[in-house]
Amino acid sequence: MENASPDPEEAPLSDADIQRRLASLYEEYRALYGLVIFRMTSLDRRVPIAGATLTATLAAVGSMPVPAMPVIFFGLPLALLWFLRTTINHARSFEDALRRIEQIELAVNSIHGDQLMAFQSRHPSKGKEIGGRTGRETIHAVVILVMTLLLGCGWVFAVTFDAPWQGSAAYLGFLSVHATHVGMVLIRLRRYSYQPQKPISD
Repeated sequence: MENASPDPEEAPLSDADIQRRLASLYEEYRALYGLVIFRMTSLDRRVPIAGATLTATLAAVGSMPVPAMPVIFFGLPLALLWFLRTTINHARSFEDALRRIEQIELAVNSIHGDQLMAFQSRHPSKGKEIGGRTGRETIHAVVILVMTLLLGCGWVFAVTFDAPWQGSAAYLGFLSVHATHVGMVLIRLRRYSYQPQKPISD
């Protein structure tokens, strides 16, 4: 009886195959770090730029004509939620890139049989915060800004309009819905974890 031919998937990789695989991993590693720099820069710039713009918008309400004020009072809370959600999306994308880099480091180390790359795979904040320390601090700053400006909207509305209590209660309810949504977004964020569709094979 003839011996069965070996399964090609179980055959050891040649040196050329190993080099091609390593070259592919290194190229993806460099591309991901470029993405990491972009996401980190975006997170660092969001709070001072967008925060100053949104705060200035609320501060300028008093100088606006009365017909234009409702646009700010109802549009600004929506803009604040958009600001928070886009910030969280940046942090999640940042986290995805970091975790993929971790996978590549582990795969390269496995191929070489040595701990050659370990910055992300052994980072002290790995898995503790979405987007690492940068993502954590940026999200905290944005949440504080959003909640402060929501309170500011309520206060400016109260001192600007001599509205009946029903109108004031309706607007406070509108702001409360947005504040509740902030809490729900944060709860979903805490449950988020990077789930690769296909892990890197050694």
